[in-house]
Amino acid sequence: MTMHEGMLRPGCATVRDGRLVVAVHLPWYRSLPLSCVESVEVNGVPGVIPDGGTWDLRDPIEVSAPAAGGEIEVSVAVRIPYIQQAPGVPLVQRATARTEVTVR
Repeated sequence: MTMHEGMLRPGCATVRDGRLVVAVHLPWYRSLPLSCVESVEVNGVPGVIPDGGTWDLRDPIEVSAPAAGGEIEVSVAVRIPYIQQAPGVPLVQRATARTEVTVR
């Protein structure tokens, strides 16, 4: 399994208070501080990233977007602070995953 294949798992999407809520897993092999998350988008709509703490590999973060059925696309960009592309320039890992969702 590649890192982006594990981002969206079966049953990852639900509807809560009229909004689509997607459980997104970290597309990296180590847990990272949430401050390393540059962006999380669902169907091109920026999601709210929780404040503080760590995005643990085992735990998804929940991102909400306007409710929509069919295919959803989730994009994540995280800074990897311990891998430098150039002095003082951390690697930014970008991943995109898609899944089919039935909204009820």
